[in-house]
Amino acid sequence: MKNRFFIKTYNDIEFFKPVRSFLAELCAIVSFPKKETDELIEAVWELFENAVEHAYEKDEEGIIEIECEIFHNGIKIDVRDEGLPFDPKILGQVPLDLKEKNKGLNRVYLLVDSLKYFNLGLHGKKFSVIKYAPLHLRLKEDVGFYSDIGDDLDQTTKEHIKERLIVRSFQEGDEVGIARLIYKNYGYTYFKDIFYFPEKIVQKERSGAIHSIVAQIDDKIVGHFALVMVPNSNTAEIGIAVVDPNFKGMGIMKVMFEKLIQKAKELGLSALFGEAVTFHPYSQRANARFGFAPTALQLGEVHQMVRLKGHKYPFRDTRGATVVEYLVFKRTLRKIFIPKRYQEWIKKSYELCNVPFEIAEGGETKEKIAIEHNATFNITAIVIDGAGINFEERVTAIFEEAVKKHPDMVYADICLQSVANIDKVVEALRKLGFFYCGVLFLRRQEKDYLRMQLELAENIEEQNIVCYSDFCKELHRFILEDKKKI
Repeated sequence: MKNRFFIKTYNDIEFFKPVRSFLAELCAIVSFPKKETDELIEAVWELFENAVEHAYEKDEEGIIEIECEIFHNGIKIDVRDEGLPFDPKILGQVPLDLKEKNKGLNRVYLLVDSLKYFNLGLHGKKFSVIKYAPLHLRLKEDVGFYSDIGDDLDQTTKEHIKERLIVRSFQEGDEVGIARLIYKNYGYTYFKDIFYFPEKIVQKERSGAIHSIVAQIDDKIVGHFALVMVPNSNTAEIGIAVVDPNFKGMGIMKVMFEKLIQKAKELGLSALFGEAVTFHPYSQRANARFGFAPTALQLGEVHQMVRLKGHKYPFRDTRGATVVEYLVFKRTLRKIFIPKRYQEWIKKSYELCNVPFEIAEGGETKEKIAIEHNATFNITAIVIDGAGINFEERVTAIFEEAVKKHPDMVYADICLQSVANIDKVVEALRKLGFFYCGVLFLRRQEKDYLRMQLELAENIEEQNIVCYSDFCKELHRFILEDKKKI
């Protein structure tokens, strides 16, 4: 990939000499300032030396990997080894004593702008540092990262493309073009890996699991957008939205989006929702233009393997967040139970989606709890449709069962229309570490759910989240505040 480099060497201190030379030459090529270059190299030296001396036993042969990534105003370097596990509490105490600032992690901390540690499980561990520069670095020319809505090109160009553009429902024979589009946008990092298999795309279309819209120019498939049906629901997620990089910025996504909503209405769906990544605001902006409203912010929803080709996102080892945004067609009056702790945010979500509601009273306290595990995303959901008298004890046991699957994130979905003792449920979940996420409309059996969330992995990105709407920005702040109170 452009602006990304790897070095793999043995755990011998002598091998840092060529590493040092490479880093110095690389920094010079992109015009990284000398002071910042010297500090970055010294920080990497400390991490390399630490791996040689402490990661491996004496005379044990091991490997040290260095990955370097350059983005527009900085350089990130990872130093990975497969040696002895590291106690992350040590890093949490840095700086330990500034009198010892010329040693170890203290020195690294003072030399760089960001220092992070990642436990990689079977792949060992790594330290990641970022050094910023007070200028724009000289990089190889990047592919433009357009909005796909059509704001980036002049009207004449758009009209010319529009004359040749056909947007239609999927036909057998389109599947190879779709797989190629996925690769052109994501390489081999797209988590829904069935879209690399043309025959599996056809199977999903035939079964009704997905309903695709494609964009075609001449004989070439240049765009894809799909309705992904949600099990046990009359809703669909909008997704697998890609445009050929050579045709981005021409308004193709906008035309596909219009066709997709029309398709949803023809199918008689109750609602559509999108899970827009927060690496950038473009998907959120597109959703907003078509009437979607944000209702939840899911931390850690996007697996760290996902990469947008040409997008310089420097926090590549963290799971990203998504904004859940709804377009509700079925707006019948809901009678819902609202927990006092989150009533302000739940009411805001209903108002944003123009869904009428009133507070329910009474109701059964019959227990009904299930677990849903998504192995692809490595996420587990605890679904609560009813909570009995011994709910706290029961949900703790269910939670322990869920943790055995080693998910990175656990969500708890509480039915707002059937869980009468919802305050008790929310407080019991908070004792387990869950905090607010948002509202999911008509998610199962035409009922709405409050979603709470819990992070079990260390590599969850919380701060570097781009929100398009003011509501999303406010929700982001509230969620982090709620987490702090746990």
